[in-house]
Amino acid sequence: MSSRPNTRSSGVNDQNQTNEVEGLIARKINATLLGLISQVAAALNARRVDDGGSSSNVSHGCSYKIFMASNPKEFYGTEGAVGLLSWFENVESKLNITKWDEESKVGYASCMLQGRALTWWTTQVQTRRREAANSLIWENFKRLMTKEYCKKDEVQKLEFEFWNHTMVGTEIDKLRPASMSWPEWFPTWSPLRRKG
Repeated sequence: MSSRPNTRSSGVNDQNQTNEVEGLIARKINATLLGLISQVAAALNARRVDDGGSSSNVSHGCSYKIFMASNPKEFYGTEGAVGLLSWFENVESKLNITKWDEESKVGYASCMLQGRALTWWTTQVQTRRREAANSLIWENFKRLMTKEYCKKDEVQKLEFEFWNHTMVGTEIDKLRPASMSWPEWFPTWSPLRRKG
C-alpha cells in the first residue's frame, strides 16, 4: 500500500489562518466605523443644539462649538515630525466632517495650538497681522508648520529607519498605511519621489 501525504492538516491550518485574518480585519473595520460614527453623531448633535434644530448654517461652515464637539487634537510643538503629521490628519478629518469652508480652516485649526506651537503662531500673527495669518490657505499653513516642526535631522533619522526597517511577523499591517502616506507628507524629498 502506498502512503498518501496528509494534506488535510495543511488545509485546516490555512483555514484557521484565513479565519484569524478575517476576524482581525472585521475588528479593525468595526473599530474604525464606530469611531467615525460617533464623531459624525457628535457633530450632528452639536449642530442641532447650536442652531435650534435648523440647518441654516450648513452653507457657511459651522460654529466653533461644533468644531470643538468633534474633539480635535491639540498640538504643542514638542511632538516632532510624526506628531505634526498625525495632528494634520486629525484636524483635517475634523474640518471635513464639520464642513469647514477653506477660508476658515486656518483660523479654527490654529485654536488647537498650545504651548510652544501657540507661541510660534502668535509670532506669525504679529508678523503678518491677524487677518492675513487667518486667511492663509490650508496648504500654506501646513508648509509653514512643517518647516518649523519637521527638523532636517529628525526627518533624516525617520527616513533612515523607514528604509532600513526589517519586517517581523505581521508588522506589514502597521507599516503599509504609513508607507503609503510618506510621499504625500514629504513630496519634495528625492528618496520618496517615484522615478520614471
